Amino acid sequence: MECESIGEIIASRMLHVVDEHGHQRPVSVFIGKPQPLPNSSGYECPYQIIGIGTQETYTGHGRDAIQALRTAMILLGANLNHLNDELGGRLVWNGGPRGEFGLP
Repeated sequence: MECESIGEIIASRMLHVVDEHGHQRPVSVFIGKPQPLPNSSGYECPYQIIGIGTQETYTGHGRDAIQALRTAMILLGANLNHLNDELGGRLVWNGGPRGEFGLP
């Protein structure tokens, strides 16, 4: 699966916003393949949250691909926690308890 804004998608997760009546609205999370930075020795790893927030593409950076991926996952977790706070704790991942998204 590919998304033009983040390139090749290497990982995804489905979350939901649950309203007061129990209805679920999907929220998709995508992590792109880490890539070397142009004109630099480092790497970048894009990620995107679709369904809530600005839906912009964000990027984690690192000295190598693994560090860039790790940074992207940490930033993604922070973004989801922030968005969950804005939603009053209504963002859920089916794989974990309320407020847990399985990210660092």
